[in-house]
Amino acid sequence: MTVQIGVTLPQFTADRDAFVSGAERAIALGFDSLWVFDHLWPLGGDRERPILESWSALGYLAEMTEEVRLGTLVTRASLRHPVLLAKAAATVAAIAPGRLIVGLGTGDHLNKGENESFGAPYYTGQERMKQFVTTATMLQRFFLGGTVTLDDKHARVSGLPASPKLADPPPVWLGGRSTEVLEIAARLASGWNGWGANLDAFAEDAAKVRALAGERPFDISWAGQVVLGTDDEDAAGRLGQRDPVQYVTGGPDTVRTELSRAVTAGASHLVVALPAAGEAGAYEALAEVLSPLRGVA
Repeated sequence: MTVQIGVTLPQFTADRDAFVSGAERAIALGFDSLWVFDHLWPLGGDRERPILESWSALGYLAEMTEEVRLGTLVTRASLRHPVLLAKAAATVAAIAPGRLIVGLGTGDHLNKGENESFGAPYYTGQERMKQFVTTATMLQRFFLGGTVTLDDKHARVSGLPASPKLADPPPVWLGGRSTEVLEIAARLASGWNGWGANLDAFAEDAAKVRALAGERPFDISWAGQVVLGTDDEDAAGRLGQRDPVQYVTGGPDTVRTELSRAVTAGASHLVVALPAAGEAGAYEALAEVLSPLRGVA
C-alpha cells in the first residue's frame, strides 16, 4: 500500500503571503497533499481572529500548483447549499484535474454559533444526518455530469445541467466517527477520514468502515493535530496548556511510531495539522520524521 502524507496550511491568518509561502514550502518538501479547514471563523468562536475561506483558497491553490493534491478537512455539509458546494468543488476539480479530494463532514455542537452567525442552518440529530446524505448525494451526482435531479427537504433541483464537466470526478471522503457516518461513508462515498489523536479508536473505526465497504475500492485516511518536538520533553513544553487528548505529541520517534499505527490500521493517507505550521522549520521537521512512512507499508 502506498502511503501519502499531507499537511494543513497556515490558514488562520489575514496574511496572503503566509498562506502562499506555506503551500510553497510544503510542495518543495515533497508533501503529497495540501489541506484547508472549512471554517468561517476559527473553531472556538474567536470572531476577531482572521481566517481565509476554504473554497476560495482552494481555487487559488488549484491554479498555483501543478501536481500536489488538494483537499478540505472537512467541508461542513450545512455551511453551503448542496448545489453551491457541488458547483464550487467541480470548478476547483476542473482547474486541478485529478488532484482534488472533497472531505465532507456534518459538523457538531461546536459549530452551532458559527453557522448561526453567518446565517447558515444548524441541524441536530437525524436531521443533521439527512442533510449530510443530501449533500453527499448531490456531490456525487453533480460530478458525474449530465443533468441533476434531487428533491428532498434540503435540496430541490430538477434537470439541472451540471457544469463544468469533469473527465475525472474527484473522490468524496466522508469524515466522522459515529456508526451512522461510517455506514453512510461505506454506502455513498469514495472513502472515509478519521480525525483525532486516539489511534486505537481510529483502528477500530477503520476496520468497521472497511468491512462495510466490502470489496469495492475505498480510501481510508487519518487526520489529526500533531505537536512535534526535538524530544518528548520538548514536545510537552510546546503543547503547553492544550488538551493532550486532542494531540499526537512527542519527539520524532514517538510521533513516527504513533502515526505508523494509523498506517497499520489501513490508512493510505495521513494528514497532519501542525499548530505551528507557519513557523520556520515546522514542515521541514515533520517531513524528516514522516518520510519513512511513505512508500509501501
